[in-house]
Amino acid sequence: MTEGVDEINQLVNHQLIYAVLHKHLKKRRSSQDLALADIALKTDRQLIASRIYALLQDRERRKLFMDQKDHRAQSLLNLMQELLDDASLDLGELRSFLTTALIQLSRNSGLYPERLLIKDVTIQDKFASANGRYGDVYEGNLGGRAVAVKTMRGCGFGRDAAMQQVKAFAKEAVLWAQLSSPYVLPFYGVYPITANADRLGLISPWMKNGNLTQYLDKTPQIDQRSLMDDIAFGLDYLHSFDPQVIHGDLKGPNILITDDHRACVADFGLCLLAQSSALQITMTFSSNDGGSFFWMAPELFNGDEECVYKNCATDAYAFGCVCYEIFNGQPPFFDLRPNKARIVIKESRVPPRPTHPDLSDALWILIQKCLRGDPESRPGMSEVVQQLSSQQNN
Repeated sequence: MTEGVDEINQLVNHQLIYAVLHKHLKKRRSSQDLALADIALKTDRQLIASRIYALLQDRERRKLFMDQKDHRAQSLLNLMQELLDDASLDLGELRSFLTTALIQLSRNSGLYPERLLIKDVTIQDKFASANGRYGDVYEGNLGGRAVAVKTMRGCGFGRDAAMQQVKAFAKEAVLWAQLSSPYVLPFYGVYPITANADRLGLISPWMKNGNLTQYLDKTPQIDQRSLMDDIAFGLDYLHSFDPQVIHGDLKGPNILITDDHRACVADFGLCLLAQSSALQITMTFSSNDGGSFFWMAPELFNGDEECVYKNCATDAYAFGCVCYEIFNGQPPFFDLRPNKARIVIKESRVPPRPTHPDLSDALWILIQKCLRGDPESRPGMSEVVQQLSSQQNN
């Protein structure tokens, strides 16, 4: 265990040395000095990434690493994020490993890499523009740009509950910050709303067209097919990401519409990583942890009978529900009372086909495949993307 402590101390010290060295290099004018320093730093960082990988292979050292708090956890988070941000490094399979470790340590410590910090944000209105289960969204301003500020909901929580919210928001921020796709809502950074950072805001672009549900309700002429394509691309990006990301709460309100009327996947509060065999960290959770049941797969209604984890198949089912919503205005069985809807969803009943004139037979067959009761028989999102592409070309 002493060896593990020494190794972690060395990593913490490396991060502090990097910070001082970068500040020093900025003052140097010699391009040759800078080039040599860059080569040395790159070699050193490659070795550091390998050392973190080796350290986390050992169960006791891994636990010690993940239990770090305060400034030590902060230094390790900064170091791992710097490694991931360095495009010159050839991390290979280490990238997935470092990303998983970064998110796990962030969740455990309630901290996030300091490079995600944004300070110059003003909240425009004292009333939230949107309310979610875990936070409220306000319109804000960042350097003259309209931004969305997703804030923790402070309602007299006790210390422990407030800390759990901080940890959840830190984990969401760190996971979200690793993603980059035109079909995923961009992440700008973390805004500490209070001086002691016990209440956070997550900053993203402000979408004046609102979410998909609002957009369908207020926009008479829409391109249903392009919306389906965008959401499929976004979900496929998450499932193809390394490490694999499960959205876990895909639904109309969690899909935003850009200024050019394209869809992007949003709200990563319930996102999770598929189980990492390398780290042996399970970052999934059961159906009891949230989600809206109209978009939930039948197997998630097992209750206490069995612990069912959200996965690519449950995301594919949710995608089918969202596509149904695009053509119907509401998800399947939305016209039923909640208790009745739960029953018919659990029984894997097929919803009636929407009467929308633009819903072709081929698209309806694809939606039905996604809504199959058997998770194994649902298509993966890469297959969905391929089928949509082939239909577009025919």
